[in-house]
Amino acid sequence: MKRVLPDRNPSLDYALWEKISRTKSSTKVLPEQRRWLTTIDRGSSQISDLWLADGRNQSKEDEIKVFDFVSLSNLFDLWFDEKKYNRENLQGKVNEFVEKFTGGSHYFEGELNTLLDINWIVLGRVIGSAIANIGSANGWWTTKGHDAYTTILFWSHLKRVQVGDTYDASRDAKHNDHYFQGISEEIWHQTSIWFHDHHSFDPDSELLRSTAHRASSPFWRENHRPHRTYPNPFALRHQQLVYALRRADIDPGELAQDHGKITLQLLGKALKELKNIKDPDRFAKFVITIHGMCAYHIVRTNQHQQKIGLHLFSNLAARKISRGVNGSNVPDISKHLKTHFSLAKVLSIMADKEHKIIDWYSVEKETVDEIVKDLT
Repeated sequence: MKRVLPDRNPSLDYALWEKISRTKSSTKVLPEQRRWLTTIDRGSSQISDLWLADGRNQSKEDEIKVFDFVSLSNLFDLWFDEKKYNRENLQGKVNEFVEKFTGGSHYFEGELNTLLDINWIVLGRVIGSAIANIGSANGWWTTKGHDAYTTILFWSHLKRVQVGDTYDASRDAKHNDHYFQGISEEIWHQTSIWFHDHHSFDPDSELLRSTAHRASSPFWRENHRPHRTYPNPFALRHQQLVYALRRADIDPGELAQDHGKITLQLLGKALKELKNIKDPDRFAKFVITIHGMCAYHIVRTNQHQQKIGLHLFSNLAARKISRGVNGSNVPDISKHLKTHFSLAKVLSIMADKEHKIIDWYSVEKETVDEIVKDLT
């Protein structure tokens, strides 16, 4: 498959989008266009006729050839700017929130300076699982984001074992005080063995995440007290948010088919709240919400979901953060993505107004070709 950018110059993606932005030649791919693309996109991303270097039709009625470009949602720019220009104040607000969480000071002792760093790789896994689950619920593919569902089962099972015979699902979904004295070695071992045997998942492997990034780690174990394991307070908050959202749904579906929708609704809400200038704590709440999502998600995703989460979303984040790339062309992405999912369907989920994880544009092929020619 021929690339839009030459194989020898893939780093021209920054210059290409900057030129497109200056000429104001991009247009948003509207919801009705996204719906049309999801109906005509066939096969996995690398073989779809939509993402060839020949371009695709602008719309069902317009045969002008265009290329698609995607980027992180511009709502993320509000976070990046706050972190860059108001870091000290932001750190102070996050620290204040940590103090309000039961067990927060203990869990994040000596690690407060890491709380402004989002774990984009794990967030990509969360998003990949959610997209897989949403697409499965729509009948688009068979992969169901089962790893995220296993995560939900794990946290519920752990709480049930921790509370014991007095456990009540409705009551204990809102209360986590029993966690903050730590999980005993006996309960941790009992839960770990059960999930290893029934779900081929070893919770002990997730303890390693705490050494690299405490904020997005689900658990932490004290060096001097290895028989006590502590859950991340942000993860427990996320569990409460999921429960509250399901309780508020007037027509909730089966959780195995619904958890992806809930996850992206929570992410979309956190992103949209960044625009609420009446809330001075919105940025601190945002990063705590993201950490909670990442910490809560403890089961490794399968390869197909990683293609979406890690190789698509996290790549967009990496390009944005490291090189300032605000738009990447979809044909070149699809060439290397090689996911078994329909890329148009994946992008339509990510660009949905309820989530707005990405911005999706199209640019006339003739304009792109002229810019690429000038650049090379």
